[in-house]
Parts: sequence; structure tokens; C-alpha cells
Amino acid sequence: MAWRVGIDIGGAFTDFYTINSETGKTSWLKIESTPPNFEIGVIQGIEELEKQGIYIKNVSQIIHGQTVVINTIITRSGSNVGFITTNGYDILEIQRANRRDIFNFKYKKPTPFVSGYMVERVSGYIDADGSIHKPLKENEIKKATESIYKKGAESFAIGFINSYCNTSHELKAKEIVEKTLKENGVEKSFVTISSDLSREWREYERFNTAVLNAYVQPLFVEYIEKLEKVLKEKGFNGVFYLTLASGGMTSIDFAKEYPITTIEGGPISGIIGGATLGYLMNENDIIVIDGGSTTTKAGLAKHLIPQVNTEYWIEQNEWNAGYPTRVPAININEIGTGGTSIVWVDEAGNLQVGPKAAGSRPGPACYEMGGEEPTLTDAYVVTGYLNPEYLLGGKLKINKKLAEDAFNNVAKQLKLDIRDVAYGAIMVANDNSSNLIRLISIRKGFDPREFTLIAHGGSGPMIAPFIAKELSVSKIIVPTIPSGVFNAWGMIGLDIRHELVQTNIISIEESEGFINLLNITFKDLENKIKNVFESEEINISKIEIQRYLDIQYEGQAHTLKVQCPNGVLRIKEINKIIKAFHDAHFREYGFNLNNSGIEIVNFHVAGLHRIEHPKIEKQINHNLLENALLGERKVYNGNAELLMKIYKKEKLPAKVLIESPCIIEGNTSTIIVTENFSTYHDEYGNLIMLNKE
Repeated sequence: MAWRVGIDIGGAFTDFYTINSETGKTSWLKIESTPPNFEIGVIQGIEELEKQGIYIKNVSQIIHGQTVVINTIITRSGSNVGFITTNGYDILEIQRANRRDIFNFKYKKPTPFVSGYMVERVSGYIDADGSIHKPLKENEIKKATESIYKKGAESFAIGFINSYCNTSHELKAKEIVEKTLKENGVEKSFVTISSDLSREWREYERFNTAVLNAYVQPLFVEYIEKLEKVLKEKGFNGVFYLTLASGGMTSIDFAKEYPITTIEGGPISGIIGGATLGYLMNENDIIVIDGGSTTTKAGLAKHLIPQVNTEYWIEQNEWNAGYPTRVPAININEIGTGGTSIVWVDEAGNLQVGPKAAGSRPGPACYEMGGEEPTLTDAYVVTGYLNPEYLLGGKLKINKKLAEDAFNNVAKQLKLDIRDVAYGAIMVANDNSSNLIRLISIRKGFDPREFTLIAHGGSGPMIAPFIAKELSVSKIIVPTIPSGVFNAWGMIGLDIRHELVQTNIISIEESEGFINLLNITFKDLENKIKNVFESEEINISKIEIQRYLDIQYEGQAHTLKVQCPNGVLRIKEINKIIKAFHDAHFREYGFNLNNSGIEIVNFHVAGLHRIEHPKIEKQINHNLLENALLGERKVYNGNAELLMKIYKKEKLPAKVLIESPCIIEGNTSTIIVTENFSTYHDEYGNLIMLNKE
């Protein structure tokens, strides 16, 4: 039982990374994803691992990051949800009265995931101070449940006004709904209450989180149970974990109950993996970019600590407000640009890349799987940056002629040569990715020139030098871990994590009463966190506690999260918290109000059970550079064809400077080294690129 396995499902490929905790032996593989039945690809991968001698009966842990939750929401393929709420409130329809961009003439209010037809209202009411203004009536809940069930509800969400400060009505309603469904012959019911997911104020965000959880839960549970069944049949007796949006992992039972907390668990694992790698290499401040098949994602870790927010927006972009979820999530941004993103011409005659993508099926035209529209991958093949014959070490055959044919229509529209169009598509995608980095750095008050860029994913190492040149980033690291399975590797280093956020609005003051309230609230939340770990049979003496406060100036509508010291808080610690908030506000908005009143809005406590992180050993490599040379290839750089040397990444010797420009082909990705960078392999097998400027 020595093997630990990380499994990451992406839009085109499902990735596996395994490590033997006793011997240190590692293995990896990539399997084509199988939407909408993603479990098929996972099962195929497990069977391939067994062919390598890694039997599931010898696996102690499986850590799984999946896209079932986000894909179910994006494709609108979830269950029919019934919603029970407080009479007189149409929160899901009203949403927010403010508009994020008042000059956005294309703004459209998001369509709720529950239609008005599937909403029932009851008369129980809790006041803002948590007192019961009007008791809940059992017969109303029962009638509401029966009404929604007869209309075809497959899953239920319950959200009552002010339930963040008093959960009694929601808990009672859940009990009645489950009892009523059982009386109607429903053996397995799905009921979500908003206060289980969030104890924060802002009713729309909390209610929407409950609805989305209910929306994805039946499909998610079905998917996980299929996997559990197959794993058990194959002899798996270890522990099955799911990755969390907050950068940790949790038990399968918790994930089944609250699947919305696992959203984006895969790409977030790459941020944690980047922090692990940064620690090894003494890199204190990092930006991690993950170039995938359908999207490119990026996150930032100052002092190797990723930023955690308690609000995550789905489908938010410059034209759409998106859908909020009140779950702890590492702050990442993404754009719809990836290897399978389709290249097209808009109505104004401008070249565009994405967000529509070919996915794994039919995929890029060059894959010979029926794709006819040009994609970003096809553009790299046409220009010569990608091997025109094969990828993934020869496992994936490439047809350059089909890639060129796919660009014919776009080239005719623009009246340009096919190669110019393909190179133009690459530049558009690179500009999109540069703007993505600006969003997580410059827009947040961080200077990207002070950070090291860690690039992974299938396309991350290709776009990294273009981004770094644009933003004057001085150093790029392409990990020794195969770039295409880096997220799966990062999962193996995730900690078991649980957290609670609770709204309690109080003004910060240097009084004994305030400090006592602060300490009592934190202690109560920490005890609740420890109880969750105890229920999972984890020794609470080994739990690490992290504290945060969501703080704002009095009169503000939104907060900033500030880390808070552990232990008993006194005046000294309060003053440090105040200073940290002023500094964070200046960094975020460019000003602060030192003489203004400050108030705490939310208490946030995270509990971590540390897991041993995977290690990276130094490599003994006596290869000569000429032994890593694969040949030369003509590459079109927008102006002329250059004859570039092609190297095999896994055969590069350590600390030997490689002349640029060149192309380095790895087993799972291609690395482009432009003339602006010098590059070499370090003793761990990481590829280091240094900006010459």
C-alpha cells in the first residue's frame, strides 16, 4: 500500500501521476478524456497503470481533481432543482441591484439556475440579529416539497433570509423535506441548505451557492460512486480524496455532500505544486501559468502563499456578471484560450482565438479525428513550432497538411498567407495570456517583474517566453515534472483541509470586550473545525490552524482578507492586523484611510492536516548537449523562416547553456526558447530561462 496516485481530468486529456512513498519511484501517463462519461477515461488510466505494474490494491491514496462540477454548470446539464425560500423574497431573480460596469451596454442579468416555476416560499422568518420573528410551519414545508417534487425536482435547495446567523430554520426544513420525500417513495434524496455551505451574509451569493450545489450533486455523486465501485472491484482499499478549490483535499463523503467546494480543484493543484517547487528552488514570489487544452489559468503566490478568497465567480467575463459561489477558493483567473481553442474572424474582420474550443473530440484538425476548424494547436504546427509529425513522444500522430487546410477559409477571409494567419493567431493568444497575468498581478498591486514565472500544462511552456518578454519577467521555470501532468503531481502534495467562514460584524477597537469576543469567536470556529477532522478519524493534535479576517472601512460594501495570528490575541496583535489591512487596501486600491473606522465582517478559520509533499531528487546526467539534439526544423516567426535546433528535454545535460532561439521537446509539452532568453537545465531537471534584457 505504498503508492499514491494523483488524477486530473482536463478538457482533452486525463492525467495520472504516481509516486511510491517507500522507494521514491514515480510514473505518469496521459489518457484521452471521455466526456461526458469522464469515469471511463479514469478507468482506462487505472488499467494502463496496472500494465506498468502499479496495481490498485497497492495504492494507499488516490487524490482526484475533476471537471465534472464546472462542466455540468457550463454545459447546463445538471439536475432539475427545486428551491424553498422565505416568503416575499425573490433573491435569485433580483440578484444584485448594482452593475459591475455601468457603461456596459451588452450587460445581461444572468439567468438563474432555478426557474420561478420551481420555487416555493414559506412564511417562517429570522431577524437580522438571529432571533425568530415568525416560527417555521411544518405543514408549509411539506406542501412546498410535494409541490416541487410533482413538478419534477430531482434535487432540493433551501435558503432562508438571515440563516447565516441562525441555522435552525434551514436545519428543520431539511429534516422535513427528507422525511416528505421518503414518504413519497424517494429513497435517496439530495437536499442542500445554504448555511451548511456558507455562514456569511449576502443572501444572493449564499442562495446561489446552495442552488449550484444542488444542481451538480446528483450527477457528481453518480460519477463518484461509479468510480468507487470500479476501484473496489479492482481491490482498492486505500483512501479516496477529492481536491478542493481552497487548495487542499477532502474525504469522498464530504465531497459528495458539498461538491461545489471541489470546483476547479485540478488547476488549483498546479498553484500548490508551483509553491512546492518554488520552496525547493528558493523562489519566494511566483506566478504559475497553466496552459491547457481549452483554457489558460494563472495564479500568484507572494511569499509562496496563494491568496484564498471566499467567493468564486463562474462564467464571469467583461460582458457577463457570472454566478457567485461562497466557497473558499484560491484566487486564480482563466481565459478561454488553450490548445484546442478555435481560430476565427469576427464581424469586424479581426482575428480571434477562443473561447469556443474543439475539445478532445473532434480536437484540432491535425489530430486526424475529424476536426475541420483551425485551432491554436494547428497554428503552432503550421508555423513549425510544434513537431509536424507527432506529439507526446510519438503517441499522438500529427498531420500538418490537415492543419494547413483548416486555415484556408480564415486566410481567404483575411486575404493573407496561411502562415501569417497562423502566426497571427499565436500572437493573439499570447496577448490574451499576457493580459491574464496582468489581471492577477498589476491589477492586484503586484509587479510581475518581481516574480518568477512557473509554466506548465501542454501549452504553458510555449507561451511563457512571449508573456515574459511582454511583462519584463526576468526568469521562467519549466518544471522537471512533465508539464502536461504537473497538476496531477501537485495533487499528491495537497493537505487535508477544512474551513469555516462566519459573518459577525463588529468595529475594531482597543477594548477588553472586543478582544474577548475576538478570541471566543475564533476558539468556537476552531473547535468546530477540529470536530470535522475527528469525524474523519484524524488526530486533532496534528491539525494546523490558519486564521483570517475579512475587514473593511466603515461604510464600505466589500472586504479585504487579512491573515490573523494564532493563539490568544491582545492589543499588540490587533495593531498588526490594522496595519496589515491598511497596507492591503493601499495595494488593492491605491489609497487607504488611516483615520477611518474599521470593522470586521467575517471570521475565517482553516484547518490543515499536513501530508508529506513529493520530493524532487537531483539527477545524475552525464549526457552531452549534442546527444540531446534531435535535428533542425524551419520555424516561421512572422517575418521569415528560421532554422531552429530541436532538443529532447529529458536528455539535456545539467548547467550547460543552450543557444537560443531553439525548441525543446518534452514528453508532454514543447518549450519555445525565443532569442530574448538564455536557457539551461538545472541539477533537478528543471529548465531555467533567463531574460537577456
